[in-house]
Amino acid sequence: MHVYFTENLEKDLVIEIMKKRILLITLLISSISFSQNLLSGQKRWSSVDKLTVDDYKIKISDSSNDAIYTQLVISHEAKGFDFFKRNLNQRVSSIFLRNASWIDTTKIKDIHKHIDFQQIQFDLSEIYTRKFRKRLLKNKNKIANGFNVLNQISNEIMAEFSNERLLLAKETRRGLNDKKIAEWKEKIALELNNLNEFRYENKKKIKLTK
Repeated sequence: MHVYFTENLEKDLVIEIMKKRILLITLLISSISFSQNLLSGQKRWSSVDKLTVDDYKIKISDSSNDAIYTQLVISHEAKGFDFFKRNLNQRVSSIFLRNASWIDTTKIKDIHKHIDFQQIQFDLSEIYTRKFRKRLLKNKNKIANGFNVLNQISNEIMAEFSNERLLLAKETRRGLNDKKIAEWKEKIALELNNLNEFRYENKKKIKLTK
């Protein structure tokens, strides 16, 4: 009786190990991803490479549209073996789409001020990108069981970012209230610093605090 139990236990363990290996291989092959290699017209957030007029590839002269529009996305990817990585910073990026953003220089008197307000939104996007990286790292073990956790985090982050972007526009009157702009800049700089470990360039191991 004892031998029978041991043999069956060993068989069960072998079957379970094989199932996990098959699952990992399947996830690796069929990972749902958005490539982090920049495509033409894309610009990843940088602390030094700020937005300029030249980044806006669509130049318009149309009274029916806003004078300036900035298209931002938080792109992400994941692979089945990502739970082995020390951090997942390079799996998520804050991207500015040059070819989907426009500016009408005929409407804008102070171009620098308007571009500066768009940069603040880009900086805000980077905050939520770093929050995305942090949450993804906290939940990296769940990636082995599928990518539902990745999609869930993505949906949550995009909703939070959209709400904060709307609040920024409301409080600053779309960049016209200089006092509020200064307050937001200070707030954003502080939060970026607090999330410094989760910047794209950092490849070192990140130890999460509970």
